[in-house]
Amino acid sequence: MKKLFTVLLAAVAGSMFAGPAVSEVIPGTNLKIDFHAGHVIGNGRHVNMLRVPVTDINTGQTTLFDASFRFSFLPNQGFTFEEIASVAISQPVQTITNIRTGLYRTQDNQCYVLEGPTILNDSRSLYTFRGVSHAGCGSADLLTAEIISGPANGHNTIGMRDIVPNLTDEWTYGFLASNSRGGGSSHIHRNGWHENMLIGIRQSGEQLILGRFTDEGTGADFRDPRQTVILTRVVQ
Repeated sequence: MKKLFTVLLAAVAGSMFAGPAVSEVIPGTNLKIDFHAGHVIGNGRHVNMLRVPVTDINTGQTTLFDASFRFSFLPNQGFTFEEIASVAISQPVQTITNIRTGLYRTQDNQCYVLEGPTILNDSRSLYTFRGVSHAGCGSADLLTAEIISGPANGHNTIGMRDIVPNLTDEWTYGFLASNSRGGGSSHIHRNGWHENMLIGIRQSGEQLILGRFTDEGTGADFRDPRQTVILTRVVQ
């Protein structure tokens, strides 16, 4: 595993400057890596590479790996590696079995849609949450969010946050990908919901509960939500 850890780092660095998408054998090893066949998710300074096939060219056996990397930026050097957050064999799929996708409405008649799942790797799946325009709703809120199934520990996009070890399994977590640029006074963002904040969702019957775990004033993350919004599922 330590050898593969080093090989993955070298392959990531090489892939940043690669031309057309091709698989590549790492010199001095019997491993071929196909980064173009995996999924890449960016979050702040983190790059998460999921479901990356690593093939033993001698046996033909392929194993899927997940890796997360944190970058820094130096004015005279550009982007530099700061930390490798994780590298592990993909685990059995975890889905949000109790979450119902579809159209939801707030008490102020703003509409949002929860979409998914999209399989990211053998252990997690991706859901998206975004404002939409719908009959009887106000103007569409441009707020969007990404939510990933599975526990907070080892999470693909929030796993590096300091609060993660203290988060409970009562929520399924993600982050706000963008804050709203809409003008409606009832939009969620008007209550302090902004880009890169830690969020969570959970279901209660026909209601979707959306929690914000990041404090608006300090930007610090907390174990319990600073604010919640309750949305009701719209039957179409």
